[in-house]
Amino acid sequence: MTTVHPKTGQPKTRQPKTRQPKAPPPKAPPPKTGQAKAPPPKALQPTAIMSGRYQRAFTIAVIFLVAGWHIAGAGGQLLQYRPAYGSFAVQGAMWLVIAVAIAYGSVQVLRGALGWRASWAVAVTALAASTVAAAASPAGQMLAVNWSWGTAGWTGVLVLLRRRPAELAGFLAAEALATLGVQAWDGANRTNLAGFLAVLAWSTGGQVAVAAGVRALDAAADQAAAAARSEHAALERAATAEIIAAARHARWLSLQESAVPLVAELAAGTADPGDEQVRIRCAVQAARLRRLLAEGDEVPGSLVHELHASADVAERRGVAVEIETAGPLPQVPGPARRVITDAAIAILTAARSQARVTLATVAAGIAVSFVADTGVVVRLPAAGEGVAIEQQQDGGMLWAEARWNSR
Repeated sequence: MTTVHPKTGQPKTRQPKTRQPKAPPPKAPPPKTGQAKAPPPKALQPTAIMSGRYQRAFTIAVIFLVAGWHIAGAGGQLLQYRPAYGSFAVQGAMWLVIAVAIAYGSVQVLRGALGWRASWAVAVTALAASTVAAAASPAGQMLAVNWSWGTAGWTGVLVLLRRRPAELAGFLAAEALATLGVQAWDGANRTNLAGFLAVLAWSTGGQVAVAAGVRALDAAADQAAAAARSEHAALERAATAEIIAAARHARWLSLQESAVPLVAELAAGTADPGDEQVRIRCAVQAARLRRLLAEGDEVPGSLVHELHASADVAERRGVAVEIETAGPLPQVPGPARRVITDAAIAILTAARSQARVTLATVAAGIAVSFVADTGVVVRLPAAGEGVAIEQQQDGGMLWAEARWNSR
């Protein structure tokens, strides 16, 4: 745009520039677009960690439950029935083994480093200690004085909570069978079997309920995080659309800065349509207007589409323009496309009878080559936005290449 301004000779070209920042506010002022785009990234952080925070809170709650049960429930029962045990040292040692298993499992769960091997190692350790404690209980009093059944089950809930439900169910079933085996060895009868089923329903039922509740809360947290991500994506799309609209409006105002004075000169008769320079100025403005109308940031093949729109003016002058593509082309961002099409407009406007444009994919971007019989050296726009421009004049033929690198 700036290469044309000196040719207009109109002092008014400076005036719209002072009004340009004020014009966009009714639609999408730059300050507001910046503000519209800023909130989504801030919303992204809690969205990304929301589910993890809730799950960690649920895990901490389960750790407190398991530790409290082992200390107050199992520990209290162990001390209460201390005189009844044949070897309190064995019972105390098994209590400490399960305590260490709970501590290790809690730390690993909080770190998120508890794999299936470590999970089952902790669970099997608690199951073995529970079975030994049950077998060391006084004859005929296993159900009454056994403190280990419940705490071992809660240890399994802790380390298998977020694994497949079948794994936790299998562990609780194995624990129940191990305790039933000890009960049968101790002397099973109808009364003991009824007591065993009652303890099984009370203990295992609570553990399954807690595990199911935590899984339900995890699912709710995941749904809340998904809803927040969806809202963030919608806000980001709206902000992006607003920014694109504001940028296009700014380009439209910039086009008016150069096109309106030219039209005013033609209307006032100060510019002669028969003058070659005036016709070139008209062709350039017409090509830029068509390029602006053809721009579509989200349309595949936007660069090819805009090059065709830029070549239309040259074709109307009788210039034979060929646009060829070699292989699939990468998507080129809008600013880089405008640098390439500015070069295309300058070359096609200067072409006398023929021009060829070739687009080819290169290692890290795209190369657009131009060959045209311009007759004279063409002043191409400055490179930028990742686009490098080279040109070479051979007699009346111009060769140029605009190469965009995505890196």
